[in-house]
Amino acid sequence: MKKFKIEYLLYIFIIISPFLDALSFLWREWFVDSKFSISTILRPIIPIILLTYIFIKEKKLRIALIISALIFMTYGFIHLYLYKGVIRTVSYGSIFHEAQYVLNYTYMLYVLFIFLYFSKKKNLTFLNESLVIMLCGYLFLIYFSIITGTSSSTYIEGMGYKSYFTSANSLSTVLIMLLSCTLAFMLKKKKILSFIILLLLGIYLVFLIGTRTGLFGFVLVLVIYLITSFLIKLFKSRKINYKKILIPTILFFIFAFILFNFGSNTLARRKHLKEESNSIIDINTNKPGHTTGDTANFVYQIKNNTMEKNYMSEAQKLATISMYEYANSHKLDSTDSRLQQLIYHTYLVKYQKNILYILFGNGYLANNGEMTLEMEIPALLYNFGLLGFIIYLGPFIFIFVYSVKNTIKSIKKVTIDNLMCLFTLCLAFFLSAFAGYVFFSVSCILIIIVTCIFLLKDVKYEKISFWNN
Repeated sequence: MKKFKIEYLLYIFIIISPFLDALSFLWREWFVDSKFSISTILRPIIPIILLTYIFIKEKKLRIALIISALIFMTYGFIHLYLYKGVIRTVSYGSIFHEAQYVLNYTYMLYVLFIFLYFSKKKNLTFLNESLVIMLCGYLFLIYFSIITGTSSSTYIEGMGYKSYFTSANSLSTVLIMLLSCTLAFMLKKKKILSFIILLLLGIYLVFLIGTRTGLFGFVLVLVIYLITSFLIKLFKSRKINYKKILIPTILFFIFAFILFNFGSNTLARRKHLKEESNSIIDINTNKPGHTTGDTANFVYQIKNNTMEKNYMSEAQKLATISMYEYANSHKLDSTDSRLQQLIYHTYLVKYQKNILYILFGNGYLANNGEMTLEMEIPALLYNFGLLGFIIYLGPFIFIFVYSVKNTIKSIKKVTIDNLMCLFTLCLAFFLSAFAGYVFFSVSCILIIIVTCIFLLKDVKYEKISFWNN
């Protein structure tokens, strides 16, 4: 305690994240009617302490903090005011739930600011180790729940294990991101421990969790690491070590053989969805449908004028019919809900014809549950508006572009660590665009922020890499 420094709270904040995630899920399981979990109260404590410390210590930053708070509050107020006007009976969430999303995205910007401040003022030497411990925390909770038989199922059909966490997709994303940004660091340090962590993580993501993000993400990260590492060594030494190419290739084919012969929860889930897609009968045609069952029912009610008054807005009705007709004409898979959501929201913006909705968003939870846009980057643009997209995602896009630019400038000095961090950020944008719940996930955004700190520290390419500080 005598040697305790204020920045150590950042390490604690990272390390306890898995347990706060688990506590949040368990709290809602224990207290079903609870609107808040204990994690909602505990998680902001450290950021508030650090933000207060900065506000008191740095007089020059006070005005900037006050102005930013006013900007966020103004945007949030206008967004929620507009959301209140578009709520209908069909809406998935209340204004209270919508406010949670606004607060969550605002929260992540302040966490980014805190990390940027301390990375500039202090020597944050324990960030890599903190992320590895964070990964170990997730693995501990996961295998403990599986061994004790207390794990929740990934899907309602009982497939997969998601331990004590709310969303299997979100958990998969967190684990993949952690693997991507720590793999280079781990393999430089204790290799035996690293391989054990890698093995346990691989078994879970490939065979147990049952999500495509976990299965393909794990394979992709390993392949990218091997290719990147090989190219850097080839570029620097101009020599090819065929043994280092042959061994990973053989291991990859062995892995593929085991996967496709012994199967996994992910493959079982894909087979189940294929069977389920053929069982959805469209009430309008009495044939296998190309949209979700609810969409077909809504179309039937709209066309037959049997939908209750104020259940949907006119724009929502038109968007539902247009999406339905598009899905049928292009013979979409009825279980591909994300594509249907994207099509529906594109039509919705077209039919709303409201500049305020384009600027401030038309509401993330304003539509029925099946049409809530899970693809996060399109949702930030459509549901939170152009201003929301710039405010919430702009800083991360700027850091990414800045890092790529500096990497290209110093290509001869580039390291595997730097490239894997760039890949991690690319992965974050990709998963946010096509899977969702990346920047909204408080644990995932924490990993993204630390990755940004790594990139901003490493673009200078100092003689001593920050990985070994």
